[in-house]
Amino acid sequence: MDNLLIILVIILLISVIILIGVLAFFGNRFLKMKEQERLNPILKKNLDDTQIDSPETHKAISPELLSALRSGKKQETHALYCTDHPDEVSNGKCAISGDAYCAHCLTKQGDIRIARKYLDLYLDNEWEDIYMVPTDKKNTEVKDRLMKVKKQLWDEKSLPIIIQGHYKINIQDDEIEEFIVVLTRNEDKEFIKGELSFLS
Repeated sequence: MDNLLIILVIILLISVIILIGVLAFFGNRFLKMKEQERLNPILKKNLDDTQIDSPETHKAISPELLSALRSGKKQETHALYCTDHPDEVSNGKCAISGDAYCAHCLTKQGDIRIARKYLDLYLDNEWEDIYMVPTDKKNTEVKDRLMKVKKQLWDEKSLPIIIQGHYKINIQDDEIEEFIVVLTRNEDKEFIKGELSFLS
């Protein structure tokens, strides 16, 4: 009899605890709903205040400006994000294609960064320095032209050229000299020398 009474008391206590928990849960939800209802008119008013319908808000953008903005955005995206993974931030440019790639797509061979998809192209060939051009203010146009020809040869003929910056210490003049080194595959050397004859 005593055992039965103890079991009934325990069941009653467990039921009371469960009832208190359920009441607390629903009471909390009810209070949150009331608080939300109280805040909704305030939030709506603030939102309406910020959305003032003025003539400046609806000014038309000229097609020329829109085109310029879009092209600027495209270039920025190309430089900042991976060519193959548009959601991944760029970790640098491939020395062969010149395109930007993320850390997963880019690897290093010595001091040359290569996209992994072009790694076999780099490793399966012998590369030779064909030009070493000093870079200074006078050579800015030459450098721009060199980069344009590199891109054109890659895009149109899939001919790779690697352009690297190099530094030399000039002990006599106590200064560091900067150079651009142009590397190409042995098999393409004569053709590319002809294409880059303006460097001679």
